[in-house]
Amino acid sequence: MRYLCSFRRRALQSPCKPTETVVPSLAFGPTISVPYDTVHDAFRAQAEAHPSQTAVVDFTGHSVSYGELDRLSVQLSVRLRAEGVGSGARVCLLIERSIAQTVAIMAVLRAGATSESSYAGSLSASLASFDNAYIIYTSGTTGRPKGVIVSHFNVCNLLCLSPGNLGIRPGTRVAQLLNVAFDMCAWEILGCLMNGNTLHLRGPHRQDWIKILKTVDVVISTPSILAQHGPADYPNIRIVAMAGEPCPQELADRGALNTIGSPTPNNSVYVLDSDLRPVPRGEAGIMWAGGNGVCKGYLNLPDLTSGKFVRDPFAPQGGVMYNTGDIGRLWDDGQLDHLGRVDDQVKIKGFRVELDGVSAAIHACPDVTTACALLVEQDLWAFYAPEHVSASQISCVVVDTTYLSLVKVQS
Repeated sequence: MRYLCSFRRRALQSPCKPTETVVPSLAFGPTISVPYDTVHDAFRAQAEAHPSQTAVVDFTGHSVSYGELDRLSVQLSVRLRAEGVGSGARVCLLIERSIAQTVAIMAVLRAGATSESSYAGSLSASLASFDNAYIIYTSGTTGRPKGVIVSHFNVCNLLCLSPGNLGIRPGTRVAQLLNVAFDMCAWEILGCLMNGNTLHLRGPHRQDWIKILKTVDVVISTPSILAQHGPADYPNIRIVAMAGEPCPQELADRGALNTIGSPTPNNSVYVLDSDLRPVPRGEAGIMWAGGNGVCKGYLNLPDLTSGKFVRDPFAPQGGVMYNTGDIGRLWDDGQLDHLGRVDDQVKIKGFRVELDGVSAAIHACPDVTTACALLVEQDLWAFYAPEHVSASQISCVVVDTTYLSLVKVQS
């Protein structure tokens, strides 16, 4: 009946346009073979092909070649194995953004362990090897991060294929701006080293951001970061890839992209109704992701995994599809529009934050009788009562819940 209503509506809207069928909102990316099985296999191939090519440059100008980075990461991985670190082990990386951090990441991948990077006031990211490439943590309604398990299969499918489609070639200079705890950092670090690019690490100060933006060819970042800089700050940049949060209209107007595009190679997107049936193209529904990019699920959360990751009935070879929680619309040309969320999850500084979780955490504070968290433009505001409760106490709770360092609190 829904398809019949859609058919009639289209016929009434465009009576002169032929409407022979109403196409379901199922979009499939091209099928392309992936050349490598693991992240470190792809990196090693680049090191063998371009050993003298500069791999990483830090903000002081110190650099390391692919050959040197390969040698150093092998040495460290051998040392890790000698200490009993291998498949299933976890290694905590207490290293700031540096060449040493990059060496450690590649070494842990090669050793087969899981490395966990921890920074004050931010999420933790785990990097591993063999089956699992890394575990990234996202906020949850309980205030506790949820670990998302990403395999080498997922990473290689994305990062061995997509950079080339964007025009990123060996030798391209890529900025490393994001915190290693953020999932898009995989695009910067791993995507760069898997494709023979040169990674430029930013320094800790604002002037370091300006310096690196004037140096590189490619920036992969969040809209909120790029909105702080005008075109004059990055005159030589050829490619800007934005993700992680909604893009403000004034920032989008700097380019020509109006949709979120179409599925990447070996991946698919379905726009479905609440009964998991495809809606007609041009109508809104919930976006589900399928294909090689779908990860293994949440770490140690089987009930949540079974609710979000279900059997994919639309894939020719079977598999699993994931409920993104995003509302979208698929057009006849295969382009997708993002229309919002079905829940109260928002993106702040690139991190996923669930407002109900923040409100619940504040409400649990002693003497607090009511609380509410809201997104105002790009700021997270927390409101609570009664007034005599310390605002600094509430701020600490919100920071612990969301991992955001800047929160506006109002009693």
